[in-house]
Amino acid sequence: MTEKKNPNLRGPKYSSQSEVFERLEIVFSKAIIQREALIKDQIRDENKKEIIIIDLRISMCIKNRARLTSGGYSYLPEQMYDWEPYYEIDQKLLPKITS
Repeated sequence: MTEKKNPNLRGPKYSSQSEVFERLEIVFSKAIIQREALIKDQIRDENKKEIIIIDLRISMCIKNRARLTSGGYSYLPEQMYDWEPYYEIDQKLLPKITS
């Protein structure tokens, strides 16, 4: 059987980018898990800097994924498209979709 892909999601523009493309997915997923664990922690004020750092890492993953994806921001996974930083971050550091 062949695996059916979501037609709304596209892969990398060039086949040579597939390894980086897949690695971005892994880094994004791990960062989301770390972020959620820190947010659920009861001592949020102590974790504020860590949460901001993880949000910046997530932001870079989204930007790079859009740059590599054939179709750009229009073909990001829903989880990336719906992401917003927990604390306020300068708009210049965030992907276009969070504006």
